[in-house]
Amino acid sequence: MALTIHKKDSEKTIRETIRKATERKSKKTVDLDRYFGKVDFGVDGLTYQKKLRDEWK
Repeated sequence: MALTIHKKDSEKTIRETIRKATERKSKKTVDLDRYFGKVDFGVDGLTYQKKLRDEWK
């Protein structure tokens, strides 16, 4: 993105141009707490990790 600021621009115009450039386009948020603890893998994570690492040997 490129901003063009001219010498003749007022301070108010410059501030408004910078504000528009830095404004976030999307204000959509996701509530991740809603999904916490919902997936059940059926295997202990540490046990599974050790099993996979043993296969490399």
